[in-house]
Amino acid sequence: MPDKNKGNPKSNQSKLWMENTLLKLMQTEDYNEITIQEITDYAGLSRRTFYRNYSSKEEILEGCFYKIWAEYRSLLSQQEDLSLPNIARIFFTQMQKHKDFLTVVNRHHLLPLFLTKVDELLPLAFYEAKGKDTSFSEESLRYALAFSAGGFMRILILWLNNNAQKSPEEMAAILKDFISLCNYPAP
Repeated sequence: MPDKNKGNPKSNQSKLWMENTLLKLMQTEDYNEITIQEITDYAGLSRRTFYRNYSSKEEILEGCFYKIWAEYRSLLSQQEDLSLPNIARIFFTQMQKHKDFLTVVNRHHLLPLFLTKVDELLPLAFYEAKGKDTSFSEESLRYALAFSAGGFMRILILWLNNNAQKSPEEMAAILKDFISLCNYPAP
């Protein structure tokens, strides 16, 4: 996502106010009913300021998601153990940190917005972690990453719908159990 006005402290402050306002409005109102005018009025900003920074209210949410993703990617880049259970532990540690935001977004059924972004960002994170030299073809890798991203997003939704009661370690154990369950001999 191109970051409009990146590095401009006044713009960054305006963005933060609009993020906070949208999330606050989403606590009590239906997302589809929230208008740009309402966001700017509550944030004490002009519509012009909004459109200098965003082209839609979805971009506000995408900006929040990019921050979460950047933190997650940074945590992954520091790991030597890139097994699926460890990736799950890191993923749910990061999601737990942003549970309030994700819960509100999930309540409005907007997490699929992020799945599209994950499909764009995951190959870059994979290549950063594993390098470009893999034994998989580009096509196989695209399918495998789509499978992985979709699975993680569905598990995230289930976890949020269950009030995020399980710890990141418990979620990692669940994925480890699932992996062992799937490793049955082929017919």
